[in-house]
Amino acid sequence: MKINRMHLESLRNEAHYQFFAAVIALAVKFPLIVEKLGDLFGLLQRLFAKEDEVVDYIRKSDYSAKIADADQRLDRAVVGFGETVRNALHHFRPEVADAALSLKNLTKTYGTIIRKSYDEELAAVTNLLQELDGAYAEKVALIGGLHEWITEIRTTSESVAELLALRNTEKAAKPQERMTNVRRETDAAYRDMVARVEAQALIEGETEYLPFVKELNELVERFNKIRSHKTTKKDEQNTES
Repeated sequence: MKINRMHLESLRNEAHYQFFAAVIALAVKFPLIVEKLGDLFGLLQRLFAKEDEVVDYIRKSDYSAKIADADQRLDRAVVGFGETVRNALHHFRPEVADAALSLKNLTKTYGTIIRKSYDEELAAVTNLLQELDGAYAEKVALIGGLHEWITEIRTTSESVAELLALRNTEKAAKPQERMTNVRRETDAAYRDMVARVEAQALIEGETEYLPFVKELNELVERFNKIRSHKTTKKDEQNTES
């Protein structure tokens, strides 16, 4: 009887926290397991409580949701700008329609801006604004309402950039370092728990341990599917580490 390997290092902070909450809740369902673990179970609970404190702090100070909200406003401004340009393509004044066509071709060179990662989107917006303020300024002036969208793009992109900088500063601060240390201790306690359960089952026979191990293995497999992956802009809206 073997307990499946849990890839703890691959879990994001929130998933790591949820896994240990589930492990502790599962152990409590089986008094025999708690009894056999003894002080080790108490240690696991204490380490989990420490992780709970750090996760709670990170949740409260996390900038991810704020960045996602600001980015959605930026996306809406970019889309509004594009729609205004497209509407002007049919303007009765030829010079306005020609200006709209030039601006449409300009924006096409940047691809689909709103689908880019945060950093890529900000770089594209910065370059686009420079061109709109410079070589294309006269064409912008010909299309009514376009200046308002440009102002909105400028304001919201600055907000996203500021929030990203604040998040980077936060990531470099102590809470994340503390989380890494707490996770390392919790992971070690979990592996000691696994080793003890397997050893006790080998000595005493697996019959009484099998129900716990089956449920733990199901839990392990479920969380092993939740792996860290390269974060894109849209991933960050749902989300750690």
